[in-house]
Amino acid sequence: MGLTPLIEQSSLNIQPSQLWRQAQQHYEHPRTPSSQSMASSSSSAQMNAGAGSSFVINMEQDASPTPPLPNTRSSSDVPTGTASGAPPPSPPRADTGTGTDDGVAATPEVRAFLTLMDKYVTFVLILLLKLAFDHRVGVLAILGLFITFCHANSVIKREVSKQAKRQFSSLLIVVTNLCTCICFVYFLLADKGLAYALILVPPYSQPIGGLEVVWIVVVTDFVLKLITIFVKAVIIALPACLSSFPRRGRYYLFVECCSQLYRSVMPMQHWLYYFSESYTGAGKLFSMVLSGAYLLCKCTDVVAKTRAWKRGLIQALSNVNYGRPPTSEQTKAVGDTCPICQDDFKRPTMLVCNHIFCEECVSVWFDRERTCPMCRAQIADDPTWRDGSTTFLIQVF
Repeated sequence: MGLTPLIEQSSLNIQPSQLWRQAQQHYEHPRTPSSQSMASSSSSAQMNAGAGSSFVINMEQDASPTPPLPNTRSSSDVPTGTASGAPPPSPPRADTGTGTDDGVAATPEVRAFLTLMDKYVTFVLILLLKLAFDHRVGVLAILGLFITFCHANSVIKREVSKQAKRQFSSLLIVVTNLCTCICFVYFLLADKGLAYALILVPPYSQPIGGLEVVWIVVVTDFVLKLITIFVKAVIIALPACLSSFPRRGRYYLFVECCSQLYRSVMPMQHWLYYFSESYTGAGKLFSMVLSGAYLLCKCTDVVAKTRAWKRGLIQALSNVNYGRPPTSEQTKAVGDTCPICQDDFKRPTMLVCNHIFCEECVSVWFDRERTCPMCRAQIADDPTWRDGSTTFLIQVF
């Protein structure tokens, strides 16, 4: 029997929609009926049944709803939140570890930027390949100069560390390689007038382009570094009677400071000529502005290199002693053996930390380190460039 006949026979004027809404709320929020309400409901039903006139549903009392059918599915099969009508929660996403990076990369702006960069990077690479092929002779020449410089620099550092046990054959090979490379660049690959740039004489008389300026500056810078290595090789080959080994580290430092200062000044005339002669007429004012801006940027570098050259000159001329001669009792107390060379002491020197070493051994040590070999107390100043090394920096501007 349906619900509609009961509603039609009831004495109360209740709309079906209201009854359906109340029944739905009753199922969503069931309440446990009390015994009093159950008794009143049963008595009311009996009275209505005895009258036989109509069926009346008492809406004022809490009627006990019909219990719902048992659910045969387990609670694990039903997603949390579906019983109350709420949407089921989305399953947890696996942590990929990228976090914010995935969110940033997923934005449309970032994707558009990456796509644009992908297109432009490909074109730039193609343009660089064409430029390298058009100037393949110059690129190969610079590559050969760089390889020659790296090999000669490593050999010089190795021979400096040997001190009196240096190999003259290795030095001769390096010097021959340097001279051959310089002659090959100036007499076979480039114009002979390019060599005038070594003595700060411009090898041109007409305005030149930017690539030509870069070619002149880079080749001249590499050649100057090869000449610096050549001078250091000559110092290494000097006999001990002309130059003691403990002082040679300061000579290497002074040679490197001179080289860096000269190489810093060398590109200035080429770039100033390029900036000043690039425009004529009304554009001359703009060329003067460019030249002034370049001089301002270059001034700080030249001043720093000049101060470093002054410090190197003072160290080369001064006689720096890292300690004082120890007494015979102090020498015997340490065992008459140098901790560095593991041999008998030769002109022992006691540092301020009271450790004793050979004068030559500790001088070579402080050409690479600034602390005591035993206790790591700071004794010497900055040892940069005292090991015979040459800077890898290419002075382009």
